[in-house]
Amino acid sequence: MSALKGLTQRWDQQCLAQLFELLPDLPGAFTASIHDSNLNGRVFGGQLLAQALAAAQQLHPQLMPATLHCLFLQGAQTDLPLHFRVTQLQHGKRFCNLLVSAQQGDRRVLEAQVTLQTPISGFFHMTPASDIPGPEHLLALDQLEDGSWASFARPFVELRIVDPQRYLRHCPAQPAIAYWLKLRTRLPCSPAVHNQALAYLSDYWINSAAISYHLPVEHARARLFVSSMNHSVWYHRPVVADDWLLFVGKSHSLQNGRGLTQARVYDRARNLVASVAQDCLVGERDTPAAG
Repeated sequence: MSALKGLTQRWDQQCLAQLFELLPDLPGAFTASIHDSNLNGRVFGGQLLAQALAAAQQLHPQLMPATLHCLFLQGAQTDLPLHFRVTQLQHGKRFCNLLVSAQQGDRRVLEAQVTLQTPISGFFHMTPASDIPGPEHLLALDQLEDGSWASFARPFVELRIVDPQRYLRHCPAQPAIAYWLKLRTRLPCSPAVHNQALAYLSDYWINSAAISYHLPVEHARARLFVSSMNHSVWYHRPVVADDWLLFVGKSHSLQNGRGLTQARVYDRARNLVASVAQDCLVGERDTPAAG
């Protein structure tokens, strides 16, 4: 289903690739009209990350992403289209740098810097994944405790947390978390779409490393207001985003109302495919949220 210019649709949470569809306007300008929402009733940050990358890739589809750095300026509304504009800052032999802006009317909601690159061979090293059990040894979120955590799950993705009781009903000894994610529906055979999907998933549950250290996840949804402020993804190698991905996250600081979490993302073979960092606002809600 294609997005319609001037109209908005609520994403049905089935096929993730549908969320990345952009309608071209003028050269370097695109419209997004299918939206996913977060717990605050705004457009989910992962959608903005993925769509910003998708807009940049429209200009140079033959290049692979190197970095994506996003600054969330204002919450995006789910009942208005998003308008993306891409400005090329530099295009060299190996790297291309682009600025992506997203607006709704007069409200600028996001600024992103995207670096694309040609593949480069050379020296190699990566931090290995620690001794973490594979997804086949873990239960999905909606399978825990007779389905009592089903309301925390989303229909398009399967989440399997390592040692879930330590994170869901108790505060862990360290501000860290490890979990596996897998999309329930296959993505198109497009490297660009898989990179966009990784950008989306990089904003899913990452901040729980900071939050669960202070408040069990079962209480956090009602008590806390959490909003992403800025988010970065470093792409290290090609990714298959509809297979299992392992996120190993740790929060090094929650001070002055801001929680910083960094995560390493591995594929099923334990290759390091990306690194992520997110700075988010964390505070008590004035009024407890329903559900």
